[in-house]
Formats: sequence, C-alpha cells, structure tokens
Amino acid sequence: MPPRSVTVDEGLLRRMARDAAVYSLTRPIAIVMWLALAGALVLGILNLSAGTPGGREVSAIVAWMPVVIVALALFAVGMTVSGARTAVRAAMPAESVVWLTLDDDRLQMGSGRRRSDIPYSTFQHLRVGRDAVLLKMRDASVATAIPRVLLSDDDIAALRARIR
Repeated sequence: MPPRSVTVDEGLLRRMARDAAVYSLTRPIAIVMWLALAGALVLGILNLSAGTPGGREVSAIVAWMPVVIVALALFAVGMTVSGARTAVRAAMPAESVVWLTLDDDRLQMGSGRRRSDIPYSTFQHLRVGRDAVLLKMRDASVATAIPRVLLSDDDIAALRARIR
C-alpha cells in the first residue's frame, strides 16, 4: 500500500479519543467494574427502601451510598475520556500530518518527526470505530490508535488477516 496521510485537526482528535474511550469502557475488566457498580447501586437502593426496625431513620452513609456510586461511575467515565484525549494528543498533536503504510510484515506509521515500524505479530487484535482503528498490543494493556480515514475497508480486512 502506498503511504497515505491526513492532517489531524481538533475534531478528529476528539472523535478518535471518543472511540478510544468507548473501547476502554467496554473491555472485559471495565464490564466487570460496571457490573460491580450496578450491583452496589441496586443494593444501596434496596437498603434505602427496606426500612429500619422500629421506624428509625436510615443512616446518612446508607442514604448517600447510591449517590456516591453514581458519582464513582461518572468519575470513571470522565477519567477514561480524559486519559484517551491525552494519549491521542500526545501521539498525534493537532495540525500534525499522520501517515501510514501497510507492508507485508509490518505497519509503518508516523506523525511529525516520529516514525514507527511495528510488526503485525505485536498486535493481538483490532477494533474499528467510526473515526479510529485501535490496535491492541499483545501482552500489554495499551492500544495504538490510527485515524480511520487512512484505511480502506480492504486495508482493514488485510490487517485482520495479518493479526492473529
């Protein structure tokens, strides 16, 4: 594939960060977190509605527990989005030109003065979002984000075949 390039603007950065955040928030460990928070919220609400013996008031800790759980969920989403934006901006600053080439055995990409030659065996799997293609690194919790506009559907099919 001949090199393709795109100039990254603020809108593309935001959309790529959104795709990265959705990826992070739907990973298996994140789903376990969401289930734990949902269970805690249900228990908190059940404790509120169960009443207390002798008609006493519910303690302040029990009363505020559902609010605290919702706040924790919102905090997790906020921190994930913030982290995704920071990571994408660090890799591809606004107004930089990002380029990509798919070779037979490796992916080559660059941004500004940076250049990476990454063998396909480095990647565990890929996920295609609306504006970003996320390549999960093998044996690591990080992913590489590539602007979706740099890859055609045929390129993505070829990437899927090369990443095993």
